[in-house]
Amino acid sequence: MAPDPGFIRASGSQFTRNGQRFRVAGANNYYLGFESDVMVQSVFELAAGMGLNTLRTWAFLECGVAAPGTVPADAKEGVCFQWQNATTGKPEVNDGATGLERLDRTIFLAEQHGIHLILPLVNYWDDFGGVDQYLQWFGLTGRDQFYLHPEVKNAYRNYIEHLLLRVNTRTGRQYRDEPAILAWELANEPRCGNPDTLLEWADEISSFIRGLDANHLIGPGDEGFFKRRFAFGRKLYNGSFGVDCERLLEIPSIDFGTCHLYPDYSSGEAPAEFGTRWIREHIESGQRANKPMLIEEFGYRQEVGSVARDAVFRTWLRQISDSQGAGALLWMIAGVTADGQRYPDYDRYTVYGPEEAPSVVAFAQGDGR
Repeated sequence: MAPDPGFIRASGSQFTRNGQRFRVAGANNYYLGFESDVMVQSVFELAAGMGLNTLRTWAFLECGVAAPGTVPADAKEGVCFQWQNATTGKPEVNDGATGLERLDRTIFLAEQHGIHLILPLVNYWDDFGGVDQYLQWFGLTGRDQFYLHPEVKNAYRNYIEHLLLRVNTRTGRQYRDEPAILAWELANEPRCGNPDTLLEWADEISSFIRGLDANHLIGPGDEGFFKRRFAFGRKLYNGSFGVDCERLLEIPSIDFGTCHLYPDYSSGEAPAEFGTRWIREHIESGQRANKPMLIEEFGYRQEVGSVARDAVFRTWLRQISDSQGAGALLWMIAGVTADGQRYPDYDRYTVYGPEEAPSVVAFAQGDGR
């Protein structure tokens, strides 16, 4: 299966499209797969208005038990991509209007707006189902079992295969042939008790995806924690989160590295200085591996004020430009609700318009300064 040349590719430490560099300049928004048409359209319009070329959003939404003809009680706005069949006790994909047809819509709208999507396939955290929901389906505990237990791994592979081979009801294409999709990610922020366990799982799952899909890139979706010798108790560098981002880059079927950036990671340092170092270290790791390194989540809570926050963003984005990084995605942007109100700012990171983050707009225009 030869890859389509029009899709985003990895070439050394950069992304390319049709042979030209493609620097990712985008944002995250987690609700594009389940909210109303009005709300989702609002986000795409905001992204396009800011000049963004990429959005990262969830391709997962797991729920509990669903009796025949019903939607589980924990569905999100009545939407659920997978649930536990009350009769068989097994996970079951919801292909209909309250399920993956919502994701069909999102992929279609992305193409209409000239925006690419990065789609994580499961969440390490409990939000929207995640790893713990898989474990509950099989009566298991301990998140590391997600990476180890044969039945759980098989259920996850089944979902991935179903998704990649699904025919989009809006475009008529299988997901693996959708040009609006930039990349699949193995998980959102995976962690593990043992870095070797995560590495083996990432190798297995990324190889499985590559066997089904030659068009799209594959990233790990991790936060970028290191496991280095002589880290002397420094939690970001000593492997205590069970993640070794540099060894993840060594996996042949992983096309690019990922890194998340929040001042809370190192509360004893000034945000601008910490972020500058964190960005530089990760881009250099990607360059050594000859793969792109994407700063795919960066955020700063708005309590500091928009002007001070944007000054920090500008410093971080300047470092990405100076280091020849592959790109960056703001956490997060949001639009309006169905009744015209702003979507709630649940985590205090949300940006609602270009005036709140002019540095991000400048980065999208190719400046970054």
